[in-house]
Amino acid sequence: MLCNLSAFAEKYEAENASLSGGATVNGTYVSMQEGDISFAVSVQSAGTYDILIRYANGNDGSKTQNIVVNGTAAGSVVFPVTGGNTSWDEITSVVSLIQGANTVAITKSWGWVNIDYIDVSKHENVPFKLSPNTANPNANAQAKKVFAFMQENFQKKIISGVMTNEILNGNNAVALNNQTEVKYIRDNSAGKTPALVGFDFMHATGKEAGGQWQKSYSNATVTLAKELYNKGGIPAFCWHWRDPSQNDNEFYSPSSDNTPTDFDLTTACTSAACDSWNTNSNAYKSIVADIDVIAEYLKELQDAGVAVLWRPVHEASGGWFWWGYKGAKPFKLLYKLIFDRLTTDKGLNNLIWVWNSDGADADWYPGDDFVDIIGRDYYYYPRETNHASLIGEFESIKNLFGTSKMISLAENGSVPYPDNLKNDGAGWSYFMPWYGDYVTSDNSASDWNTIMNNSYVLTLESMPGWDAYEAPTPIVSAVAGGANFDYRLLDFSQVRVYDIRGIRIFANNWAELPKGIYVVRFKGESRKILLE
Repeated sequence: MLCNLSAFAEKYEAENASLSGGATVNGTYVSMQEGDISFAVSVQSAGTYDILIRYANGNDGSKTQNIVVNGTAAGSVVFPVTGGNTSWDEITSVVSLIQGANTVAITKSWGWVNIDYIDVSKHENVPFKLSPNTANPNANAQAKKVFAFMQENFQKKIISGVMTNEILNGNNAVALNNQTEVKYIRDNSAGKTPALVGFDFMHATGKEAGGQWQKSYSNATVTLAKELYNKGGIPAFCWHWRDPSQNDNEFYSPSSDNTPTDFDLTTACTSAACDSWNTNSNAYKSIVADIDVIAEYLKELQDAGVAVLWRPVHEASGGWFWWGYKGAKPFKLLYKLIFDRLTTDKGLNNLIWVWNSDGADADWYPGDDFVDIIGRDYYYYPRETNHASLIGEFESIKNLFGTSKMISLAENGSVPYPDNLKNDGAGWSYFMPWYGDYVTSDNSASDWNTIMNNSYVLTLESMPGWDAYEAPTPIVSAVAGGANFDYRLLDFSQVRVYDIRGIRIFANNWAELPKGIYVVRFKGESRKILLE
């Protein structure tokens, strides 16, 4: 757990804040109930600040509230259960404040938490120390290349993405540039194409998977993934996994507002605690059979030399899908089964593994050995158009899981503006708005023009091409280069500079580089330099 609370924090008591919507003072704290609480906060300089919230949540589950800064939503905070309405704990978010007077409000999303006070202190950024290793030690050359590229650009650029839905013309795949969401973005950004495109195996398994349309849909996702990768892009797959037992064709749980499945994950286990699998159970056999179906599609991609981002059993801790409905322990058992089945049993080494967090679900984490990227799915609720950086969401994941994994905005509505990302230091690896009106309404035509034409954003047109891309190699040997080598004679704009871990360094000139050891690549050569 990382903690950046400054000794110079300014405390603001909840009972002195402005209340609305039914929030009430209860002695020395405020019961939010269905209401909101707004603090008048003053800071000496503009920048990012830690907002430590002392709270109590005596409910039977976590509660999410929104953070609103100066009238604009800035993300959310998940308040885990504390054991009682006056059993206090602390949680921290990060916000961007202007110099002087600000308002920082905690507003109802799910409601019903108690707030004692907030502390406001200057945020101290903790640098990432990314692990250079993939979760699958046998990852193939294509997966390692994509992974290395993403690490090289992490916190330097953001990879543009979008989720697809309508990908068929009759029973045939449409061309990538004619796919609805991709075309909308291209039409409104002077022809800029998302570098990452999301696909779904939602029709590959389930009660109706044998239908011609369903098969055509799944085949089309593979066809488009190949087209994208061959153009230098990054395919990303999720899987809305329909009832493995095929008693119904649903994937939602009873806690969702949607039609649920009656599939119970624990019936595949030896007990309700779900410590181990009952490999003789029909439920377990159905689960494995479905995983094997997906494996065939992924193998087709591997055989074609295509690496993919693979995000199975997503959003589990929310509980609205069957794979998360029974809790963290069954979910982690399932996630590891998928990992082992696809990598060890099926020999799929083209996958980069993405796991979803809500920023307060450490108990659900399968472990560093099973995860390459930690993704955050974030949608504003109540829904709104908002292009803030979501720095609080970014930092909450970093604080919870450390700095060895890249963090992505794996699903979203409104896309953060690139300048907001740079100003706040919210270095998401990539963004991927969901299909339909999340692309066309939560992000306007002018928004897409602004986003896709910013130099901070990697589009398909600015990708290097996988055949041309050379993954950086970590440098661990002594400083070399020869007495006659003077790096200062090189045109900085014509070289690539990497740190000793092989991560590319972006700067405008030599003078901007801090002291240290670097490797400089130019005209096919690599030389190591020591800046003193």
